[in-house]
Amino acid sequence: MSRRRRRQLPYSSGGKRPFWQRVSTAGWLLLGLVIGLSAGLYYSWVVDPVVYINAGPSRLSEAHKAEYIFLVSQSYAADGNWAQAQQRLAALEDSNLAATVNALLESYVRNLAPPDALRHLAALAQQLGAEGGAVAVFAPTAAALPTPTLAAPLFLPTPEPLPTLTAVPALTPTATLPPQPTEVFTFQLLSQEQLCDLDGAPRIEVITQDAVLNDVPGTAVLVRWAGGQDRFFTGFKPDRGLGYGDFIMSPDVSYAVALAEGSPEVSGLRVEKCADGRDGGWRLVFQKLSNTPGRDNGD
Repeated sequence: MSRRRRRQLPYSSGGKRPFWQRVSTAGWLLLGLVIGLSAGLYYSWVVDPVVYINAGPSRLSEAHKAEYIFLVSQSYAADGNWAQAQQRLAALEDSNLAATVNALLESYVRNLAPPDALRHLAALAQQLGAEGGAVAVFAPTAAALPTPTLAAPLFLPTPEPLPTLTAVPALTPTATLPPQPTEVFTFQLLSQEQLCDLDGAPRIEVITQDAVLNDVPGTAVLVRWAGGQDRFFTGFKPDRGLGYGDFIMSPDVSYAVALAEGSPEVSGLRVEKCADGRDGGWRLVFQKLSNTPGRDNGD
C-alpha cells in the first residue's frame, strides 16, 4: 500500500493559515475605517480641538452688519437711549461709521423701504453727524418753540354806578340756521398740467411745496380709482426734487389724487394722447398754505 504525501506549505504549522490570510477583504476595509475614524477623533479632540467663541459684530458679514445697524436704529427709535446705541455701534469697530450708516440709508431709499425704517435710520445717521441728501429728507426736524410774549399789566377803571334801566318788552328771537363748517385744507392745488415729455410709462407726478415754494419731502399722497387705492410719498427720488413723487398710470383707468394732510381732491386723471400721439400723464403741484414748524408725514 503506497503512502500519499501531504503537501504542506512552508509557512503552515499544523495545517492552519496565519490570521491575516483568514481575514476577508471586507474585514480589512472595515478595520481601516475604524483606524481612520479613531485617528481623526484623536486629532480633533486632543491634538487640535475646535475652540468655540462668540463672534462680535465686527466679525459679521456685510449683510449681517447692515441688519445689525438697522436693529440698532429701531432700538434707538423705541427708547431714545443714545448712549446705549453708541455702545452697540462701537462694537462694529468701523472708523467711518457715519458714512456707513448714510450709505445704508441711501440703499434703503433706493429699495423703497417703509417710511418708519427710513426715518429711524436717518435719525441714527444724523446723530452720527452724517449730512447726506437722504438724511436731510428723512431725519426728524426739531420743532421751533414759540417765543413767549409778556402781557402788559391790565388796569381796570373804577366802576361807575349804572343808571336804572326801564324794562322793555322782550322780542321773540328769530330762529337762524347754524353756519356750516368750512373744510380747511393744509395744501392748495397750485397747478395742474399734462405731461407729454415722459421718458417712460405714463405717470402722475406730484410736487409738494411750502408757502415760499420750497420742496416739502415726506408728504403722503393718496391715489384712488374704481376698485382700489394706493399711497406713496414725496422725497423718495431726491434727484428729481425733495418734494417729488410719482405713480404709474394704467390705460382706461380714472384716478383721483389728494394729500393725506389735507388738500382738494383732483379727480378724472386719465392717460390721454398728447399732440405727438404719445400717451401723456399729469403733473400736480400742491402748495402748503402756511409754514408750520416741523414736518408731519401724514401717516
